[in-house]
Amino acid sequence: MDYRFSSYSIVVPLESEPDNVFMMHGYTGAIDVLSKEIAEYLQNHSHFSKEEIPCSETTVEALEKRGYITKWSKEEEVEYAKRLANALYRKENILNNNFTVVVTYDCNFRCPYCFEKGIKKDTTTFTKEMTDKLYKTILEIAPEKKLRNNTITLYGGEPLLKENKDAVTYLVEKGREYGFKFSAITNGYDLDAYEDLLGPDKICHLQITIDGMPDLHNQKRIHRCGTPTFNKIVQNVGLALKNEVSVSIRVNTDKNNIQQLNELQHLFAEKGFTENKLFYIYSALLRHHDEGKVPQNILSQKEYIKQIKDIGVKCSHHDYGLSNKISTAIRQNRPISLGTSFCGAQNRGFVMDPLGSIYPCWEVVNQKEHLLGMYNKENTIWNNQVRQTWRNCAIVMEGCIKCKYAFLCRGGCPAHQLDNKQCAHIEEIVHHTINRTYTIFNN
Repeated sequence: MDYRFSSYSIVVPLESEPDNVFMMHGYTGAIDVLSKEIAEYLQNHSHFSKEEIPCSETTVEALEKRGYITKWSKEEEVEYAKRLANALYRKENILNNNFTVVVTYDCNFRCPYCFEKGIKKDTTTFTKEMTDKLYKTILEIAPEKKLRNNTITLYGGEPLLKENKDAVTYLVEKGREYGFKFSAITNGYDLDAYEDLLGPDKICHLQITIDGMPDLHNQKRIHRCGTPTFNKIVQNVGLALKNEVSVSIRVNTDKNNIQQLNELQHLFAEKGFTENKLFYIYSALLRHHDEGKVPQNILSQKEYIKQIKDIGVKCSHHDYGLSNKISTAIRQNRPISLGTSFCGAQNRGFVMDPLGSIYPCWEVVNQKEHLLGMYNKENTIWNNQVRQTWRNCAIVMEGCIKCKYAFLCRGGCPAHQLDNKQCAHIEEIVHHTINRTYTIFNN
C-alpha cells in the first residue's frame, strides 16, 4: 500500500550539519535527526512504497512509527489531529486552574509602551475583607489542590508598591494558610520594602523588566518622579537572589536596545548573577498594542529573528517555550510536549482585581467587555457569554488544526487573536530555535 509524507512533518535544515536535517512531527511530538537525502526523497515524492525509500528497513519502520510517513490521507490526518486536540483540551481544562491577582491598577512607573497606559491609575488595593472574599472564591473555583497551580501571580499596575505593603502582607500570609506560594510581575523598584516577604515559601519568583543598559533603560522605564531606575532595580535583583528567590529578567526588545542584549548579559555576569541557578534573562519582542501606524522602533518577527542571529545574542529569547521543550525532549529522550491552549485564558485562568472583577487574561484587565464575572457579592456572578468566547478559542476551534505547527504555537495569544485573527507565523521561530538548541546540545 502506498505511503505519503505526513502533512504534519516539520523539516528543519541543520546549519551545523549540512548533510542532516532535524525532523519534528506536529502531532506525535517525535523529534529526530535524519539524513538530508532521505528527507529530500520524502518531500519530493507524493506517494511511495516502503521499499522505495533510500534507507534501511529499521529506519523505515521508525519513520512510520514516529508518524513521518503514513497511509492516512490528508483528510484522515486532520480528523485525527482534531480528535487529539479535543482530548488535550479536555485535559488542560481540568488541570490548569491558575490565578493571577491584580493587587492594584496604580503604578509608580510611566513606561511609554505600557499596554495599560489607557487605564486610570486607580489607587484601590485589597482590603482584608476583599482578600478574604478572594480566597473564598478561589477555593470555590478550584477546591482540589492537585488540580490547580498553587503559585498565585501578583500583578498590577505595580503589585509591589511600598505604600501597599500591609495589603500585600495580609494577602500573602492568608494565602500561605491555604498552601499557596507567590510569584510577582514587578518593575522591582520598591522591592527592598518587601524583603521579609521574599523567600522560597513566600514570594518565590519575580519577573522584572530591565530594558537595556542604564542610558536606554532609564528612558523607557520611567519613574513617575522622573528619577533614574536602573541602579536601584539591579540592586534589588541582588537582594532577591540573596533571599533565594528566582528572578527572570525580561528585556522588552526593539530596534533601539537589541544591540545591548549581550552587553547587559555581560554586566549581570560581572555582578555574579548569571552564575546563580535562580537567575534567568530573556529577550521578548516588544509588541505594538495601539491602533494606527506602527512606531519605527518596533521590529517585525522576521527582523527580530534575523538580528538575534546576526548579533549572536547569547541570552534566551521569546520562542513560545520551544527551546525549553526541545531541550527537555532531547535530555529525557521523549516526544516534545504538545498542547492546544496558548495560556490559561483559554481554559482555567482567572485574573482577579481588588474591585471584585474577574478577567480571563491580564492583557484585558479593566476592559468591561472581557469581564468574566464578579466575586464581590455573596455569590460569584459569571458572564457566560464572555466565558464561552475565551474558553472556546483553542486551536481546534480556531481553524488552525490543518497547520503542522498548530500544537507548537497553540494558536498564539488569544488576546491578540480575538481582535485580529492573525496567524502567529511560528515557522521562522521554529527553524531558528531548533538550530540554536541543537548547537548548544552538541557543544
